[in-house]
Amino acid sequence: MTKPQVLEIKRGKDQSKEEALAEFKSKSEYLSTAVIESFGVGIGDDFNFPSTIKTLEKTIQQITSGDLSKIEEMYISQAVALEGMFTSLARRAKNQEKLLQYETHMRFALKAQNQCRATLQALVQLKQPSNTTFVKQANIAQGHQQVNNLAEKNITPQNELLKGNYAELDTGTTTTPTGIDTTLEALGEIHRRKDAGRQEKVITECLQNRQKSRGKRVNQIS
Repeated sequence: MTKPQVLEIKRGKDQSKEEALAEFKSKSEYLSTAVIESFGVGIGDDFNFPSTIKTLEKTIQQITSGDLSKIEEMYISQAVALEGMFTSLARRAKNQEKLLQYETHMRFALKAQNQCRATLQALVQLKQPSNTTFVKQANIAQGHQQVNNLAEKNITPQNELLKGNYAELDTGTTTTPTGIDTTLEALGEIHRRKDAGRQEKVITECLQNRQKSRGKRVNQIS
């Protein structure tokens, strides 16, 4: 007769029995032990659920404290197991007479080989982590760039005009008016036109000739 296995569940203060049981079943060590039991990992019928949980708890505490030897051991063991799977599947594929069975065994064999490689690569990265440096790179376009930060210097383009060798701006001040020169004289006779009377006579004669020509045309039409 198999001796019943008893799980010891610690209940916290002000915590009900149901809450303590739900918290225990959500722990990683409990879930992992349940998976191990379902796959029948053990020698015969000597699988002990409480002892496996306690072993996993110790392993978790060891890793969280900084000792990664258990992870290295796990990687090495898994790599060896995957290598055995690859060898077994490859040997079975060689003995297949039909193409479908041969292809299926070889596909699974190569998958086991790839997982073995990935496990060993993870082990190497754990032992010899790469020194990765993340550098923030500014996105600078080609060519010369100029940034005018007017806020820091408290300078505006209008104020720049008032500095250096620039001309001074009009500040709105009025100047003293000067007097008007009232000593101007009339034009002398030298500036007057000599033929002004002749021009008036010519204009008068032209107007009279136009009126006469218009009168002749009216008489011809009538």
